[in-house]
Amino acid sequence: MPAVPAGKPARRRAARVARTLQTRWWPRFLLAGALLVTVGTTLLSGAAETWVVLAGGAIIFVVAVRSLSMTPDDYRREPPTPPGAGSAGN
Repeated sequence: MPAVPAGKPARRRAARVARTLQTRWWPRFLLAGALLVTVGTTLLSGAAETWVVLAGGAIIFVVAVRSLSMTPDDYRREPPTPPGAGSAGN
């Protein structure tokens, strides 16, 4: 097998996708909605298909509306608090 250069990770794209799914809430919900729509249309039929596809579509719709309404300030997080620091009111 060919050796991978030391400075280049073997799976850069997979690591980027995994990091995005771990740090943001909306890609996980979008993926869940897309999965529900796909499963509903390919594997189910009748009333179950309708309910699963509608649930997946509703999840995708809510994620789209929520993510489009967010401002860049909404993405900022507060810095972590060291253990034992307590609140400012103590």
